[in-house]
Amino acid sequence: MKFASRLALLGLAVSIGAASTAYAAPFQDMPPPGDNTTTAPGQHAMPDPQKQTERLTRKLQLTPDQATKIEAILQNRQQQMQQMRADASSSPHDQHQKMRALKQDTDSQIEAILNDSQRQQYQQMQQEAMQHRRDNKQGSPGAGGGDDGGNPSAAGT
Repeated sequence: MKFASRLALLGLAVSIGAASTAYAAPFQDMPPPGDNTTTAPGQHAMPDPQKQTERLTRKLQLTPDQATKIEAILQNRQQQMQQMRADASSSPHDQHQKMRALKQDTDSQIEAILNDSQRQQYQQMQQEAMQHRRDNKQGSPGAGGGDDGGNPSAAGT
């Protein structure tokens, strides 16, 4: 009888292991906890600075030097945004204002690196992204008004 009990327990353990593997399979492509692509409800996903830089490089024909500088700016912005979101002492309104100011500062830094033609294209990208967001907000039920400052590097990725 001992042998049968052990065999039953072994069968149960194998079944549980197989079931947990099958259950976990759909979640393997999900980002790990703390990944910057996951957000709380109502928050925008934070775009990856490297992907943003790649996109801007394609759209604006950035030089390698420009791309390196812009990626550093975008990484710095991402770190500061994460700190702002983690700061529970600020009201949502204050956080929004700080994030908007950070975005404007980041845009100014990026524009300073671009030549005149690239700067004009970048500003056009910002306007298109802002219009796209406004159109989406108007079309979604219960959408709040307002502008999130426009993020051209997040649109169309």
